[in-house]
Amino acid sequence: MYDLRVTVVEIRGFCDLPMKVGDYFEVAGGRVYLPPSGYICMWALASLLPMLPAKQRNIVEENDWIPTTRQMSCPDPNGRVIFQIEQLEGGAPLAKGIEASEFPLPAEADRSPDEGAPPPRMLVRQGACDACGLCADACAMGGQPRIFPRSPGEDPGVCRQCGNAPCVRACPVDALHRDPRTRAVLLDDARCTGCMACVQACPFNAVGWHPRENAPLICDLCEGDPRCVPVCPRDVIALGRASEA
Repeated sequence: MYDLRVTVVEIRGFCDLPMKVGDYFEVAGGRVYLPPSGYICMWALASLLPMLPAKQRNIVEENDWIPTTRQMSCPDPNGRVIFQIEQLEGGAPLAKGIEASEFPLPAEADRSPDEGAPPPRMLVRQGACDACGLCADACAMGGQPRIFPRSPGEDPGVCRQCGNAPCVRACPVDALHRDPRTRAVLLDDARCTGCMACVQACPFNAVGWHPRENAPLICDLCEGDPRCVPVCPRDVIALGRASEA
C-alpha cells in the first residue's frame, strides 16, 4: 500500500480555523500522522476519510476515477479549502491528476441566492495588500480605527467576523455578541473587564486594543456598509460571501 501526504494547496474562500496553504498530514498504514503543533479540520477530515484507504491502493481499473483524482475540497461551501492527496514512495506513480478546478461547485439552481446562505463577512485577498493605509484612513473617519495596516504582502488587520468566532468564545464575561442584522461582533462596554482574552484568541491578529479605554477594537462593519472596501485600490478587502468571491 502507498503512504499518503495530504496538503492544503489552495484556499478559495474563508477558513476560520484557520487552515493555511502548506498545512499537511500523512497516512501510513492505518495511522494518521500530524506534524508537531499541526492540526486538521474535523469536518474536512470526515470528507477526506473515504478517499484515503482507496488512494493507498494501486487501482488498475481503467474506468475508475479514483486513481486520477488528486484534489478534494472541504465540505464547507464558504471555506473551499483544497486538499491535494499525494502517494508517497512505495508504489506506482500517480496518473495525470484531475484537478479540483475542473469540477464545478455543486449546483444550487433550485435555491434562491440568499436561501440558507451565511451572512456577508469581510473577505481578504491573501498576499495582495501593499500597505497603502487607505483602508485604515477610511476606517478612522468613523472614530477610532479598527483596521491595522501591516507590511506589503501581509494581510491587513481587519476582523473577518469568523463564523465560529474565537474572540467571542474566549471572553470570560460574555462581553462580545453578534449584531442580529449584520452579524458583526460587537462589544458590551459595561461587561468588558479589559482582560484582552479576545485579542489573544484572534487567529488573524485583527482585534486591536484601545489603551486609554482599556477595551478591544473590533470591526463593526460600519452597520453593514464598511467604509474601507470602496477605497482599496487593489480590491484586497470586500464584503460578501466566500462562495461568491
